[in-house]
Amino acid sequence: MPDPLELQFDPITADWTYVRWLGDRKQIEAQTMLWDKVVVDRTSELSSWVDFCYQIMKRGVLIYAYANNHFQGHGPATIAKFLELWAANGFGKLARPEPNKRQQTTLFPMS
Repeated sequence: MPDPLELQFDPITADWTYVRWLGDRKQIEAQTMLWDKVVVDRTSELSSWVDFCYQIMKRGVLIYAYANNHFQGHGPATIAKFLELWAANGFGKLARPEPNKRQQTTLFPMS
């Protein structure tokens, strides 16, 4: 996906969205097969995502974010870097969704 700030359309179609940072599997696996540390620095890309997510969050959209190990070499480190960049921008602390706050609907209601 291109830099999110370069999109020529609004990708948000609901009151929630998710971001999933994936990487080039072959590229990262050529560098490592251990998923315990950052191998590729993607700080500048994550900075764009911080700005994008902030704009989306200001609209009241709930955002779920996931990072694959293939993005930087370590998924949890990617999320930690995102949170670090978020805080550095002064956007405040991100809250985790409260359990059962949102009711999940079903296509197959019980009668």
